[in-house]
Amino acid sequence: MKFELNAYHRNIPDEDLLNDLCRAAAINNKDTVTIMEYRKLGTYGSNTIQRRFGSWTTALERAGLKVYSYQMAAAARNPENRYSSNQQIFDDIIRVAKLLSIPTITTGQYKEHGKYDVSTILNRFHSWDKALKLANLSETGFAKDISDPDLLFEIQRLWIKLGRQPTTTDVKKGLSKYSLNTYSWRFGGWREALEMFIKYINADENNSNNSDNEKIPKEERITHYVPQETEKKTVPLHNTNRDPNYRLRFKVMQRDNFKCCICGTSPAKDLSVELHVDHIVPWSKSGETVIDNLQTLCSKCNLGKGDIE
Repeated sequence: MKFELNAYHRNIPDEDLLNDLCRAAAINNKDTVTIMEYRKLGTYGSNTIQRRFGSWTTALERAGLKVYSYQMAAAARNPENRYSSNQQIFDDIIRVAKLLSIPTITTGQYKEHGKYDVSTILNRFHSWDKALKLANLSETGFAKDISDPDLLFEIQRLWIKLGRQPTTTDVKKGLSKYSLNTYSWRFGGWREALEMFIKYINADENNSNNSDNEKIPKEERITHYVPQETEKKTVPLHNTNRDPNYRLRFKVMQRDNFKCCICGTSPAKDLSVELHVDHIVPWSKSGETVIDNLQTLCSKCNLGKGDIE
């Protein structure tokens, strides 16, 4: 099982992006297309289109599609933000930090207490960390003692939570524990961070399934007694550890398309969904922790399943 990054669309011509918007609208038999609709039907990333043309509504207009009032609601909200000075924005960021009595704040904290739209700040200063730095606040998530595994684990957490490859927009929105600059300074850029993550996930790809999870030395294997008529016989119980490591967990979830194998729910559609990796043949019944004996279940289905095969 080989995992790869999504195609890089930076050099796609504008015409191709606009034509694909029209194609997605035609599939729905509509004269417009929303971001959520395009994510299901489009060939390219919605973020790619928004970055290329500045906004979704501008892209629709360039494509000759209809722009409705509900699509302009976000842009129209708090229009005075556009005319606020940089210093007014910095003062409000500092105000929120003082309100929370912390040296720095995330986009999520500012959304809850701030006066301006986070999107306005990101568009003006290109990144949240840059806005914090200009406001003389500490940058979020940047620390020299953050290890590479910490950063790679956070990418995995985001990927599983979103049910898709995380983007720079997701990081800028504050969904990541660490800032975009933290990943860039460590790996050279967000794309490079994703490539490092994929390299880690696909390590030892040609080895057996057991290589994804640490084997237990023969002399340390757990045994149990199985009653057989009048005598008890000791048999080996497990060759692998009970809990799958991060690499194996991610491989199982991506194989299952980040969906529950029982009910089909996914965090891509409902962020409240929590995915678990579960043994098909239960661990208590000598089921091994190998990819063929693991499946993705949501927390509700996993709780209801118990030790049933």
